[in-house]
Amino acid sequence: MANFELVPDDEREDPPSPVPAEQDGARRRGPAGLRDRVLARWRVLSRRGRAAVAAGAAVVLVVAAVAAVAPGLLDARAERLRAAAVQEVPGGVADLSEPLSEVWSLTTDGAGLAVLRGGLVLATESTAVAAVDAGTGREAWRHEIGTFPTCSPTRGYQGVPEPPADVVVCLSGPSKDRTVTVLDAAGAVVGERSFGAARSGAYDDAAPDGAPVVVPAADGALAVVEDVTDATAPWPADDAPDEDTLRELRADGWRDPRLRLEDALTGEVRGVATVRLRPEDLGACGLVQDEGSPAELMTEPVVVASSSMTVLSVCGAVVLLTPDGTEVDRDVDGAWPQLLPGGGLVLIGEESTVLDAAGSVVATVPGYVVPPVVDSDPGSFFLTLADLEDTGQGLRLVAVGQDGAERWANPIDDLRGVLARVAGVVVVEAESGLAGLDAATGAEVWAREDVLRRADGGPGEWVAGVVTDGTRLLLGVSGENPGHRLVALDLRDGTTAWAREQGGYLESLSSAGGHVVAAVDRATHGLG
Repeated sequence: MANFELVPDDEREDPPSPVPAEQDGARRRGPAGLRDRVLARWRVLSRRGRAAVAAGAAVVLVVAAVAAVAPGLLDARAERLRAAAVQEVPGGVADLSEPLSEVWSLTTDGAGLAVLRGGLVLATESTAVAAVDAGTGREAWRHEIGTFPTCSPTRGYQGVPEPPADVVVCLSGPSKDRTVTVLDAAGAVVGERSFGAARSGAYDDAAPDGAPVVVPAADGALAVVEDVTDATAPWPADDAPDEDTLRELRADGWRDPRLRLEDALTGEVRGVATVRLRPEDLGACGLVQDEGSPAELMTEPVVVASSSMTVLSVCGAVVLLTPDGTEVDRDVDGAWPQLLPGGGLVLIGEESTVLDAAGSVVATVPGYVVPPVVDSDPGSFFLTLADLEDTGQGLRLVAVGQDGAERWANPIDDLRGVLARVAGVVVVEAESGLAGLDAATGAEVWAREDVLRRADGGPGEWVAGVVTDGTRLLLGVSGENPGHRLVALDLRDGTTAWAREQGGYLESLSSAGGHVVAAVDRATHGLG
């Protein structure tokens, strides 16, 4: 097995130097807790995930042997090999050498881009759930399930691409009497049952009082959240929420919600976990404030079901269940979960814990792990955020090996996320722009400050999703203004291969069966 590395056609004679530690001092922030600064950035990083890919053939390009072969033919062959190596993973597509245009479009009622086996994209529309071929847009199957349908899998929690699913679980019908329908990836109905009253969210006013929040989950399951209340408490005017705030919340009727994972067809309980809200969790609550009234805590529970975890969170309190109902032990106090493409997750804290899809510990890593969206070599080292040594004034991106040893570090205090690690290049997004780092040394290979348009006093543009063909990285760029952009960068030197302005708000960009699929304005679009 070989790992393909990209080398610019005009390779530098001298290796590039890492970003100097004392750069752009005006952007440096004063001393602050590393966790607080990482948390502030992580809210922007939540769209980030990771994928895995390895080249499937041993290919050696020997420079001395290419004298009689046209360079263009070698380049084309290398691109085909790299594309073949990445097509089978989330974020991998066949070819990004030419600008993409719309091949098909499907209007949806909710989350799109969920992927089924066979390169199918799942979507709900009106009273039906349907699957279409990601390459052609041809409808593979459609099933009428009733009004207000919601189905799992969805697009992915935190924007993380999900692996193809074999089972579809749907809820439909009015809130007072929801029906469960389970289908296989080919669209055949496995079974149905009546669930009864259920809410789709904490603020589903159409549901009867006391009805649980119910959402479809992975592996033929339902996630049921009980003891959901609308209790709240005033946010302290001159201080952070504390024990007194929690007492006021409980006096208003608060009960710790309980997550139950059950078989969608039989109702057999797989596992149960209860969120225990503590005073230190209240600082992560949202705020709601009517004009002329004091601010109050938002305490609605949020439940999200991915292929490897069902997550129930209330403010800063979180519980996690694997698809078989096993509760994940969060040993690190205050660690927060980030799901990983292909299954598993990482509990991120000053010491991060990487778990597989069964909830077993894969590795314990010093620092705040930052998973790439697309990752061609996940087994080599982890990327983490840590303090600059001896200063505490900024952050650095650190490569940490499986043995916990530091491989390299690069000062990058304004990091927003790691977009990709593909063919020996780590592509990072920072406030200042994009950069490509040598995956072996951390040295900067290229930098672009003109790809993303930043705005004073606002977020400007951000990357809503990325895909790669192994040679280029396609960015789906969204912003506060109408419209979005598709920008393809050459991973070797960061140059723009092509760019295109598009209409509509881009929610996400991902791959399905080796094809590019985008969610724009509540519609799913196939690009090619």
